[in-house]
Amino acid sequence: MKICDINNIKNKNYIVLLPKNDYDIKDSVEYSFENVIYLDYETTKEDADILIDFINNKANQLIIFDYSEFYRLILPYIRKSKKIKWIYKNNIAQITDGNVRQTFNYIMEFYDRDIIDEIGCLDYSTYEILKNSSYKAKYILLDVNPKTKKSKKSDSIGLIGNDYNPNHNVYNELSALKLIDYSYVKLIKTMPATNHFIKFFDIKEKEVNTLNEVMSDNFVNLYCNFTSTNTELILKSMDMGIPCILGNTDIFDKYPKLKTYLVLQSDDDISEIANKIKNVKENNKDILQMYEKFRESYSKNSKSSIDKFLK
Repeated sequence: MKICDINNIKNKNYIVLLPKNDYDIKDSVEYSFENVIYLDYETTKEDADILIDFINNKANQLIIFDYSEFYRLILPYIRKSKKIKWIYKNNIAQITDGNVRQTFNYIMEFYDRDIIDEIGCLDYSTYEILKNSSYKAKYILLDVNPKTKKSKKSDSIGLIGNDYNPNHNVYNELSALKLIDYSYVKLIKTMPATNHFIKFFDIKEKEVNTLNEVMSDNFVNLYCNFTSTNTELILKSMDMGIPCILGNTDIFDKYPKLKTYLVLQSDDDISEIANKIKNVKENNKDILQMYEKFRESYSKNSKSSIDKFLK
């Protein structure tokens, strides 16, 4: 939805603004919230006036993600009786990235100016840090539609991470493939070094163009990140019936057996990645049965967290 369509919405309780920088979580934002406005075009002062008028006179609260310069045109002009909540998707470990750090600084700026009322955190550790520092914060679990097409049986592997992001551990994942049997690997390549690495080590690869092609119809997906993990992708993979091997994440902390199968103890241990892949292949059925229990609980907790955040 664009701002010009705002008067067509039925539930006028809240509006969500999603800049293009957060389109990696677009599907989970759409599924978890109503009234999502996409800031993927050049916004104007007229757009700001329309939005300010709507929130001040019809809506109760404004929810924003990431950062857009457009926010400076609207946030100071929202009435104090209206709630403004800012959702931060990253964790504290990612603020070594200048762009992530800048977004965090903007949130702190507007919070200190008493313009935003609450900070929503998609990362639990970040939520705890802010809460223990006396910030008004809530932990949010975004969900995706669990009704998805199941994977076909195969012997292929998907690498979900971005090869340009060093936190995504792609080259250790590729190295682990030399220690196992598989048909081919699928990944999105943006770095020339990735092509060189694949050719130099004679890694079997199938060319694909979209992330959905990468993730679909494999026996396992690899997302062994040091940090910068997108829960949406984990859920999508597992919902398709494809176990997803993970690095540093707390998503399965309350499910120790599932965590043993899917979460690495040492993210950059190539042998451990290879052994995890072998174990997933041998225990696929058990893993997916355990995941069903996790998934049911996750969806309930997600709905509860969103309801509490919207109060």
